[in-house]
Amino acid sequence: MAFTPIAYKRLILALAGLVVIVVVIVVVARRPVINYPDSDRPLFSGQYSDGPPDTNGVIKVVTWNIAFAKEVEQAIEEFRVNEELQGAGIILLQEMDEAGTEAIARELNYDYVYYPASIHSRHDRNFGNAVLSKWPILDSEKIILPHQNPTNEQIRIAVRALLSVEGHEVPVYSVHTETFWLGSQGRNDQFAYLADRYGPDNEFVIAGGDFNTVTPASRASLDERFRQVDMARVSEGAGETKSIGTVGFTLDHIYARGLYPLDTGVVDEAEASDHKPVWVDLSTAGLASS
Repeated sequence: MAFTPIAYKRLILALAGLVVIVVVIVVVARRPVINYPDSDRPLFSGQYSDGPPDTNGVIKVVTWNIAFAKEVEQAIEEFRVNEELQGAGIILLQEMDEAGTEAIARELNYDYVYYPASIHSRHDRNFGNAVLSKWPILDSEKIILPHQNPTNEQIRIAVRALLSVEGHEVPVYSVHTETFWLGSQGRNDQFAYLADRYGPDNEFVIAGGDFNTVTPASRASLDERFRQVDMARVSEGAGETKSIGTVGFTLDHIYARGLYPLDTGVVDEAEASDHKPVWVDLSTAGLASS
């Protein structure tokens, strides 16, 4: 297929933009980081929930990488005014610090747990994942994923929160896996490690976050590994979650076991991050019949 001059120009600009971003990431990534290697700390938590929601048979789950927690007030406003984000029972956040997480939980009335993975070299603040819930959080832990970033030895994590939902204990994971710097084998090791943690004894599981699946092949590898433990990508078809120039990528996903999707989407108009929030409405029929 022949490129038109306009299409060719757009491609060149997109590639040039990608090169600039990669160079910046390389420079920043080589600065040393301070990791938090303990599974139980640092832990930040709070209780602001105004009570479990009236689900009417539906649980809304949202995952959002709010880039370096820079635009928290904007994110709060978007949760309030965007119909697709309103009424979420569970919110999974990545690239957060403790102040931004607490602000979102307090302003929107959620209980929360937050664990940082490290102090990020880009802004010298804590950098980690959070689970926000309208339901009680019974327990939590930080899961250290295998391998470290080869440029600066930064670790990546998942945060597990055990929720009491409709009379069931439901483990929920907020995930942030490594970027392409790690290589496909190392990233597949992280996918497998997560899959093993979901465990066959948990009838209901929710996992979502930024999996950095830049290519269709990486998404297929993630889907296949999770499928082996009966975890389905319930956000499949939601849409691209990050754009660089005119090139779009689907990096952020939500998976579940025992809970089935009714609808899903990406909020394209959200402006608080370079990632777009992903939402999914899950049927509670499985919970009710169990």
